[in-house]
Order: sequence, then structure tokens, then C-alpha cells
Amino acid sequence: MDKIDSARCQIAAELHLNGASLEDIEKALESKPYIDSLTKLPPPLHDIAELFDSRKADELPPHRDSDFEFHLKPGMSPPAGPLNLMSQDELRVLQKFLNKNLTKGFIRASSSPAAAPVLFAKKPGGRLRFCVDYQALNKVTIKNWYPLPLVQETLAQLSHAKLYTKLDVIAAFNRICVKEGHKWMTAFNTRYGLFELLVMPFGLSNAPATFQAYINKVLYPFLDVFCTAYIDNILIYSDGLTLHRKHVRLVFQALQNAGLQCDIWKCEFEVIKVNYLGLIISTSGVRIDPAKVECVTNWKEPQDVKEIQNFLGFANFYRHFIRNFSKLVKSLNDLTKKDIKFCWSETCQTNFDKLKVAFISAPILAHFDPAKQCFVETDASDFVSSGILSQRDENGVLHPVAFMSKKHSLAECNYKIYDKELLAIVRCFEEWRPELQGSAYKITVLTDHRNLEYFMTTRQLSQRQVRWSEFLS
Repeated sequence: MDKIDSARCQIAAELHLNGASLEDIEKALESKPYIDSLTKLPPPLHDIAELFDSRKADELPPHRDSDFEFHLKPGMSPPAGPLNLMSQDELRVLQKFLNKNLTKGFIRASSSPAAAPVLFAKKPGGRLRFCVDYQALNKVTIKNWYPLPLVQETLAQLSHAKLYTKLDVIAAFNRICVKEGHKWMTAFNTRYGLFELLVMPFGLSNAPATFQAYINKVLYPFLDVFCTAYIDNILIYSDGLTLHRKHVRLVFQALQNAGLQCDIWKCEFEVIKVNYLGLIISTSGVRIDPAKVECVTNWKEPQDVKEIQNFLGFANFYRHFIRNFSKLVKSLNDLTKKDIKFCWSETCQTNFDKLKVAFISAPILAHFDPAKQCFVETDASDFVSSGILSQRDENGVLHPVAFMSKKHSLAECNYKIYDKELLAIVRCFEEWRPELQGSAYKITVLTDHRNLEYFMTTRQLSQRQVRWSEFLS
């Protein structure tokens, strides 16, 4: 799965926000009352409830080795952007943000030569998030390529889990300071003056990598043992209640020592089914979050290349749930090619509708179990290779673990059908190498091309087939 996480749908929605409604502004101006975390926290964990004290998240974090710092491209400097026009109601929200963060010490007045514009983005609950538009600054920033976890690898760790606790770090990026000497580069301009941030803001291209590095350091002893973290989303998993509570306490203590707090209302405790990164995870397997399915089914027909890219970017995250995904999106992908005139054809509309139906009917994918035999079913068409990885359940019934689908290159489109069918097998073994290499049994390949049964014993092979034979042997 693409590492870009399920937040794409939210980001796409934020990018399409042209303005704030009066209702949004009223929500933004509402005060959020302090809520006692004990009302939701399981009683056995009440003695460590301090992790959920949201008031501590309003305290300025200390400087650490993990402080955020800028690395700009040679000869470049932070640009100065325009002052965006705002309505009177939006200015009220802006004033509230400035007053609140000046009081907390998260921002201060600035005389920086840099100045990024500001805007508002809508949160899922309808409130407004104050944002600084750092697009121009990001263009001159050297990217930090610290990796975000692959969701597929994360799911592989959960096959034997029976209980889950999900945590969400409050204002995670703001829990990391900006390094001294770098704060002036965060400056943003408003009607009420120029300000700079003392804490790492949202919107910087290197902020996710910086926080991922920090949370990995904080939770390192527990990662892939009983815990995983995707930026500010933390999942603790265990196969029994007593052990799970021990694991939860260890993670709680590590987060508290690291100066992080969690949002009690975004957390789930000791559950057998959890919504994590846009997926519903349980002992029976993994399925797409119904809210994401609804997001796809309500998606309006794309009007230009950018809208197609937004849709495909979101849909691609769930490609492992969709049979023949590449075949369904081929006509849409073709519209994103360079020098191709945008023309929404009947074929595009048909495949767009079929993809929506595929999301609605997407199956629950079984957890992969290395102790069970693997079955790989492959198929090839003129333009696409596809496959299904399956395992038998306790009743001997085959259940899909993952789907694979990949478009052929121009050269591969010219292969004879024998080689296309063989290519589909090779691609499945490449896609699922981590799972198949660890299998305790021989792998059964199911194909509708009978001649492939004798491939491994054939004496005369082309150079391409020799390479594939060596790979599969």
C-alpha cells in the first residue's frame, strides 16, 4: 500500500475549501471545555490518566535533540507571501488563534524577512483549523526522506492480535520545538502583524518525517512487538487482556516521559475491533472503513486532471481490496498523461462507476498467517496482470488476503499470451515476497493457462523466461 496514509481524503477536502461558512466560524469560536479523562478511560488505567490531561498539551515543550530545523536548497531563502483578504468573521477566528497562542508561548511577534500567508481549513468535525500556507517555503526546502511506515507491513504484525488500544497524540507537531536560529523562517503575516512559531507547525513538508522520527525513538523498544505508530496515530495490540494492559502501561509511560499527551475522545481502549488509518481491523481480518467507502461513492465526476489525481490518490490506498484495480482505473490514468487532452468519455464514466461498486462490495481481507498454506491465483489480460493471495480458514474455505493488479508497460503489452500469464505469476511473487518467503508450505499457483504447468521443466526458454525461472526457483 502506498505510504501515504488514509488522511488523503481529508487533505483533498481541505484543498477544495474556498472559504469558511458562518457555521464553521461559530464552531471555531466555541470554547472546548476541559473534560475529565476518567469518564472514558477503563478503571484499571485511572492511575495513569495524566497522559490525557489536555491542559499539558498547552505547555511549551522543551528544546530537544529532535527540534525541527530547516535545510534550504543552496542559494535559496524563505520567500515573503501576500496578505490574504479575510472576512470580519474570519478575522475574529484569527484573533482568537493569535491571542491563545501568544498566551501559551507557541508564537511571538517577529521582524523576519520571511512571511507566509495564512488561511483556514476545515477539520472533520466542522471546526476550522488555522493554517499557514508554506507551499512557497516547501519548494526551497531540502526534503527529509525519513520513512513513514508501510501500512501493509503494519497489518502483517496484527495477525494474532485479539485486543487493541488506539491512541491519538494531541497537536502532535506542536509538541516539537523549532530549533533556535530557525524560528524566523516560520514567520506568517496577518492583519495584526508578523508572527513566528516557536513550535513545529502544520503545513511544512518535513514536519511528518520529523515527528515520525521522534515517535519512533520514543516507542522504539515496543515497535512491531506490541505497538506501531504512523505519525501521531498509535496502535497497541495483544492477544490477551492481562498482557494488553501491561503493554498499554508501558506505552503510556513512554509517551508521558516524552512530553506527549493523547486526545481521550479520539482514543479507543481494549476493543476487539478498531478503526486505524482508514481500515477496520479485527480478529477476522481487515476491511475498508465504511466512511471511506461513502467518501468514494459520493465522489463527484472529476472535471479536470487535478481532480482525477485526487480521486486516484485516495482510491490507490485501498487497491489491495479491489480485484482488477489497475484494469478499472486504466482509462482514468490515461487522462493524467502528459499531452493528453482531458476528455471524460463513456468508458471513463463506466469504470468510475464500477470502481465505486467495487469499493461497496470490497471483501474483508483475512490476516496473513505464515503457518498456513498460500494459494496464488493469477490472470492476465491485454493490458493488466492481476492476482489473489488466499489462505484457508479453519473450515477449509479459501479467503483472500490481498489483491494485486498492475498495468503492463508498452513492451509488455506486446508479449505473447504465454508470457503475459507467466508475467502475472512473477508479479504476484514480487508483490507478496515478504509473505511467500516465510510460508511453511509449498505455494500453490492457480492459473487458467494450462501450458504453464510445465514451465519449470521446459528445456527451451527465452532469455526473459530464464530470468523468471531463476526468480521463481
